[in-house]
Order: sequence, then C-alpha cells, then structure tokens
Amino acid sequence: MIQVPDLILPTDPVEPVDHGGFDLYLPEQGGRPPVVVLVHGLFQQPPPVAPRRTPFFRAYAAQLARRGVAAVVLDHELTGGRRYPEAAATLDRVLSAVRDGGAVDGDRVAVWFFSGGGPLALPLLAAGPGWLRCVALTYPLLPTEDVPGWPSLTDALRGLGDTPVVLTLVEHELPAFVPGQHALLEVRPAGLTTVEVPGAQHGFDTGPDTEVGRAAVVRALDEVVARLLAARGTVGGPVGGQPCFSWSAGNHASTSTGPCTPGTA
Repeated sequence: MIQVPDLILPTDPVEPVDHGGFDLYLPEQGGRPPVVVLVHGLFQQPPPVAPRRTPFFRAYAAQLARRGVAAVVLDHELTGGRRYPEAAATLDRVLSAVRDGGAVDGDRVAVWFFSGGGPLALPLLAAGPGWLRCVALTYPLLPTEDVPGWPSLTDALRGLGDTPVVLTLVEHELPAFVPGQHALLEVRPAGLTTVEVPGAQHGFDTGPDTEVGRAAVVRALDEVVARLLAARGTVGGPVGGQPCFSWSAGNHASTSTGPCTPGTA
C-alpha cells in the first residue's frame, strides 16, 4: 500500500482550480487576494503521487485559503533528482503566470520553500523583486558553499533586504541541513522570525502527530499570512537595478543589472 504524506493539522478541504502547471486555491471572500506559492522539496526518485496532489500540500493550501489568502501548489523538476536549474525555471514561469493571471494581487506574493527545495529560494532572493512580500522556509536545505552557476547565500541575503522571513526549525535536523540553517541564523536578517519545534525531526508536519507539532504548523501559517496581509500598496512591478539570475542551456547562471521579471529563465 502506497503511503502518501498528509499534514498533521486537521483541515477542511478547499477545491483548487487546475491551471495546468499549478493548482490555485482561493479564499471564499473573493476579490484579488495576496498569494502564497508552495514549493516542494527534493525526491531522488519520482514519487508515487505528484506533490501538488498529496493531502500534505492540499492541506497546507487549504489552511492558507481559509485564512484569507490564495495559495498555489506546483510540481517541478526536483521530483526527478537534483535538477535545480530546471526547477528554478519552472518556478519562475509559474510565478509569472500567477502574478499576471488576474486572480490574485500580483504585488503581494509570498513563496514558501520546504526541505530540499530550499536552494530554489536563493535565485529569487538574490533578484530581490519588489512584489516578494514574505519568504517561508520549513526545515530547509540552504547551500553554504559556492556552487558554480548558482547564487550564494550571501547573494540571496543581499537581495533579501528587510523582506520578512519565516524559518521553521526542528530540534533533530538531518545533519546535511544544519550548516545552512545555522549560517542563516548567524546573519539574522532584519525580517527573520523563527518557529522552533522542540523534540521534532525533519518532516515533523507529516507525523507523528503531536500538540507541539500542530502548534508549530499553525504558528508558521499565521506568521506568513500576517506578513502578507500587512503588505499594502502597489509596487508597480519588480524592483529595478538588482541582479536577475537566469539559466542558460548549459545550466550556468548569468546576471543582468536591469529589472528582474519572472519567466526570463
């Protein structure tokens, strides 16, 4: 029997709208709400169920929609191993489609990265788009060594500025994930909020079910939503003059100093 991950937090379902490359979950109140884009982690082998179809991500998205913001869940190339450049390009395209689609407020966007999806945050943060109003990282992998053709953590923090970051950390983390998390904590960006889960392991939000784990999930959801709803006004498009990372066919990053527009990868 195939075991498909589910969220430990009981959740009333919300039916998404299938946009082909992503699913869009909308709150009941209508209008053009701000949106959270959920980015799954790394799979060495293709999973039996696509991440966006799992109860886990459907529940996270429904929890967000019931808090008054839209949510997007996408699948990307990390379901087939460490295909980070291709996955970053897919995320870029989805962000562009979501922002330009008219259903949400494209100037109030949060992106939430899980686990091995953490390296995908670095190009986005390095670009520093003005519409990015919050970043969430749940037990993330964050590279601490320079990778050819990929923005460094230093690049990312430079572009991040004072953008809010919600970082969820577990007490018993996978050893490979610890250095990058500690590097982020040592810098302590101005907008950083940490959600610490004592006694928990990597992937705690899939079980075992504990009161501490549920409380951590609720707090992370509430922190992200609060920061997104607090972001008011229109930024008029991406911030210009900041580096924009894109990928060539050889999977090497290039930079430009003009405005960064999603979808250029």
